[in-house]
Amino acid sequence: MEPSDLTLPCLIHDLNNVFQTLIEAADLLSTDPRWTSLSAAILRSIERGRGVTASLQAVEQPSASFETILNNAIAFVEDSLVAGRGPRIRFAYDIEPGLVLRRTWAWERVLINLFSNAVRAMPLGGLIEIRARRRGSEIEISISDEGPGIASEILDSLFHPHVSTKAVGGLGLHIVQTIVQQDGGEVHASNRADRSGAEFIITVPTDPQVDFLQTRPAHA
Repeated sequence: MEPSDLTLPCLIHDLNNVFQTLIEAADLLSTDPRWTSLSAAILRSIERGRGVTASLQAVEQPSASFETILNNAIAFVEDSLVAGRGPRIRFAYDIEPGLVLRRTWAWERVLINLFSNAVRAMPLGGLIEIRARRRGSEIEISISDEGPGIASEILDSLFHPHVSTKAVGGLGLHIVQTIVQQDGGEVHASNRADRSGAEFIITVPTDPQVDFLQTRPAHA
């Protein structure tokens, strides 16, 4: 085995050591009632990190219902807000039942990046709205916030690497576009016409090899 072949296994081994240290720290925090919620948030983040590392080793990425992916992404963002004492962010969603996406962890990353941008755009708190529908042979997902919107001068280059404003920036949106395009989809950004805020619309082809899961509608 060439040394380069050991890169991923060694990285995962080292990350698992980091996770174990964080688990021990979280367990110590849990003994103090003042830090119980923070300890729980840390442990949930560690569990997600372990899931990500496991997915890196998987031959085929698992599929999941969009509702499951959404709930995991929301939980991650809420945990990060607890840890950082962030603004009060509310989520409202209307999801058609039975939508399934491949590459569970990749799509969680898409939602987490979009939600994180929305959180930064609303430092005083606000509402993030998510809708998902089947449109013919595609799934359409929309995510909108109540922030100030996207500056017109960067709207056309928003998904380029390192494009940055106070509300959005860095590599997050470039990563979003890359993951969506890898699954044959598209993502577009705009400012909401009815009120202030940004809106991101993702369309991705349905996978004929993945059966639609029968789940109950999710409304909040």
